[in-house]
Amino acid sequence: MTGRDGCGRFAPGNPWASRGGRVRAAKLSPERRREIARMGWEALVSKRFHGDVEAAKRWLGDLGAWAADQAYRGTSIYKPDVFRHPGPCPGSD
Repeated sequence: MTGRDGCGRFAPGNPWASRGGRVRAAKLSPERRREIARMGWEALVSKRFHGDVEAAKRWLGDLGAWAADQAYRGTSIYKPDVFRHPGPCPGSD
């Protein structure tokens, strides 16, 4: 087993890829991690929400509520359609 897919990329679950990712992540300072997260957030808001931070927060909040609610599916306390999936990320094709 090579741990690679048909195109030569690391396959999901490849222990070497995950180990390498953990080593790279360990080298990042907390400040750099925050900087990377901030750049990702700003890119998401700019690209998908055309700079509307409040719309991005609403969409992500709705998505989080829906995802958390899915843990109760199939139980007696699950109420269908209380939290609806907000749909695809705006601006995605």
